[in-house]
Amino acid sequence: MKRHFLSKRETKEFKVLLDSFGISVESKTLEIEENDRSTIYDGATPILVKYQDKWLPTMKIMKFKDFPRVVIDQGAYNGIKNGANLYSAGIKNVVGNLKRGSTCIIEDVTGRQIGSASVESDETEIRSKKKGSYLKVYELYR
Repeated sequence: MKRHFLSKRETKEFKVLLDSFGISVESKTLEIEENDRSTIYDGATPILVKYQDKWLPTMKIMKFKDFPRVVIDQGAYNGIKNGANLYSAGIKNVVGNLKRGSTCIIEDVTGRQIGSASVESDETEIRSKKKGSYLKVYELYR
């Protein structure tokens, strides 16, 4: 699907959304690519992806900011590659503060950034429980 530029009004609205995530962009114009996964671009960089009717920041833009990260084991990685949510038992470490409703970067144990997730519970719940789905993966780089 082809990309097209957003109007000035739409660009302004998306910049307000980006500000709510603590992200700013230099570009005066943004582009959108609409297909099965709509994505907003700042030049060549994907900055927002639409997931379940909600716009969320991409891993590519989050890695330049101080977003929290979760480190997962190989079993969890194999599960999320097949479409599963990220369960507490597969989380080996949390770097930064996770808050319900926020987003985070997913890393494997080697430090490779592999995706993004929406945080469904507070960090204390994630650390204290050993079962349950606490992160919904919305972006995965294989």
